[in-house]
Amino acid sequence: MNCRECSEHLSEYSDHEPAESEARAIKVHLDACEDCRNQLRLMEHMAAATRDLPRHEPSAACLLRISEAIHRRAALPLRTEFGPVLNFDELAEYLRVDRETIGQYLDEIPSFEMGGKLLFRKKSVEAWIESKEMGFGLQRTEEVGGEVNGYSGHTLDVNIPCIQS
Repeated sequence: MNCRECSEHLSEYSDHEPAESEARAIKVHLDACEDCRNQLRLMEHMAAATRDLPRHEPSAACLLRISEAIHRRAALPLRTEFGPVLNFDELAEYLRVDRETIGQYLDEIPSFEMGGKLLFRKKSVEAWIESKEMGFGLQRTEEVGGEVNGYSGHTLDVNIPCIQS
């Protein structure tokens, strides 16, 4: 065992928590290494000094502030339910794209304005998506063994108009 490995386990060793074989390896290292012994002594001295400090329960207000801070930093879960009308940010979240991408397609995505806000009817957006799906097809290519709209890890040429059969 080297000093780095020993240091990583000194707290467990001090609390008598490591497995027996690990405790033996740490003991052998401590017998040979004065620096690690000093580190263990310092750790045990700090533990003894803090053991007698008074314990304080945080107030309800303190716990509330901590909880609020944690929730502010936590990522918001992805929404799965949306109402019949979406605002700009909800549309971006619904389509799982950023606001800039929505901005690039604003002239295509069906929308209406109300109260100075640009709004999107969910059903109209879904119909627009379906029209995009219907108009997008992949040409049969020899590279993918004649598959249509399949992907098998090969590059597909989507710039060639689809052949309707």
